[in-house]
Formats: sequence, C-alpha cells, structure tokens
Amino acid sequence: MIDVVLNSFLATIPVFVFFAIGFWLRRKNAIEPHHDGVIMQLAMDVGYPCLIFYNIMKYMVVEATPASPITTLSFSLQALSCGFAELLLGVVAAWAVAKVLRLRIGTGLRTFTLTAGVQNYAFFVIPIIQMLFSAPGDPTMGVLFVHNMGAEIFVWSLGVILMCGGGCNLRLGLFLRGPLLAVIVSLMLAWSGVGHYVAQPPVMKAAEMIGAVATPICLILFGCSMYDLTRNFRWQPRMLVSGIVARLVIAPALILLLAWALPVDPYIKRIMVIQSAIPSAVIPVILAKRFGGIPEVGTQILLATTLCSFLTLPIWLAIGSKFVIQLM
Repeated sequence: MIDVVLNSFLATIPVFVFFAIGFWLRRKNAIEPHHDGVIMQLAMDVGYPCLIFYNIMKYMVVEATPASPITTLSFSLQALSCGFAELLLGVVAAWAVAKVLRLRIGTGLRTFTLTAGVQNYAFFVIPIIQMLFSAPGDPTMGVLFVHNMGAEIFVWSLGVILMCGGGCNLRLGLFLRGPLLAVIVSLMLAWSGVGHYVAQPPVMKAAEMIGAVATPICLILFGCSMYDLTRNFRWQPRMLVSGIVARLVIAPALILLLAWALPVDPYIKRIMVIQSAIPSAVIPVILAKRFGGIPEVGTQILLATTLCSFLTLPIWLAIGSKFVIQLM
C-alpha cells in the first residue's frame, strides 16, 4: 500500500513541474496571453491527434496479437462506455452537492456541476500512465485514448446541453474535432485491417515525434492560465470546499465502486481507477465562457482541485489498487 502511494505521488510530480514552468513563463512574460491560441492549436490540432494515432496503432496493430482482446470492437465499446459513464457519475455527484449549496441557474449551478463533475481526463492522465506503465508492450496508453472518446462524447453533447440549458447549441461541428476524429480514424484502420499497411516505421516515427509535444505544451499552457486566474481573484471558501468534496471525495468513490462492479477488461478498470482521482478539467470553464455560465465559479474549482489533488490523487490510486485492480 505504501509503495503504491509513493509511486503514485512520484508519478504526479512531472505534471506539477510543467504547471510550475508555465506559471513562471507567464510571470516573466515569456509566453504572453495572445500566444496561447496559436500554441494550443498546434498542440490540440496537430500534436494530440498524432499522439492518439501513434498509441492506438502501436497497441492495436503493430504489437497486437491475434488473441489480444484490445483489438476487438467489443473492447473498444466497453472502454468508450466507461469513459462516458465516469463523467455522468461525476456530474450527478456534483449536481447533488450543488443542490445542497442551494445553487440555482444564474448563481453557478450549471458551471459548478460541470466543472466539479468533469475530470481532466486527457493531459493530466498521460504523464501518470507514462510513469506507472512504461513496460514494453503495455497497452494502457492506447486504451486511454479509446476510453477518452466516451468522455469527449459526453462533454460535447450532455455537457454542452447542461451548460447552455438545452440542445439548441449542439451541432455536428462540435464533434468534428481533431482528437475525436483521430480516435475514430485510428480505430477504423485497426478494425478493418488497413492499419497494417498504414502503421509503417516512417509513419509511426513521425507520429511519435510530433505527438510527443502535445502533453508538455498543454500542461505548460495550463500553468500559464493558472497564473492569469490567480491575479485579482476573489475566493469563495464555501464554493471552493464544496468543489473539492464533489470532485476529489464523492466522485472518486463512485467511480471506483463502478470500476469494481463492472465486468470489464482489467485494462479498462486500470484506466477507471486512475481517472477517478483526477482533478477538474479546463473544458467546463471554456464552455462557461462560451455558453453563458459563470467562469469565476469554474475557475475556483479548477484551481482548488488541481492543487489539492497533489495530496488526494496518490491516496485514491492506492485505494483503487487495493480494492479494484492492482496498479503495480
């Protein structure tokens, strides 16, 4: 148990190192706010899709064996469904806490619910998996991206509906995003058998090299955003504590219980255990700005859960490792 806590704690350190670098670079004006859009576009529309393509091709085509379950359609559907279900559980937990707070639409109900309910399921998780599951042939990273397809579908469907109070702002363009398309294309190539012709060494090496920039860039930019958000900011202790309870106490317990109960593949359970402990994502704050929420509410929860997760994440991973699936 102590080894799991220690290794999990060490696995989170790179994430916070990148945050600190971004915080420092913004403070020194090395990366100015008007640079963020171009840099993020490079990471999300080029680097991240290449990272997804490389890992799915690697574990579902290049290194997969005929008997491997991760190459099947049923496995992918399981992973996708679990990604969707985790966010649904988190949002339900956050909504319950928001009702206890007596929040209403117009006072932060929607923003609180989505921000406290949705974890940073991509870039916060990637370095942790790289640290914990770096053995050759371990497909955990590839499983993560298939799992995250379910999370993306939740955010850009029910998440948007929740934030804007209806489905009027839903459109196909919300789903036609680089990362989601990369998952779909990669899975189609893997399932059809065409992937064996595409996943050749020159293509794979290029995808690996380009994809390697996505995670550091996004984490550094998040550190820049943390600096921006902490300037001239007025904290609301009641909102802050409630967000921590919803995101880092109730939601992890529910997701671990779901992972324990579901008869899914151990690799998917492994992803669910890690996802359970992750703090809030940036996406709900962006949606709050775009669809009439209250970004200040989301910002508090985002910052508070991120900082507190440095302590809570190893504990939840240790609990999950003991009662759900052994992580190491």
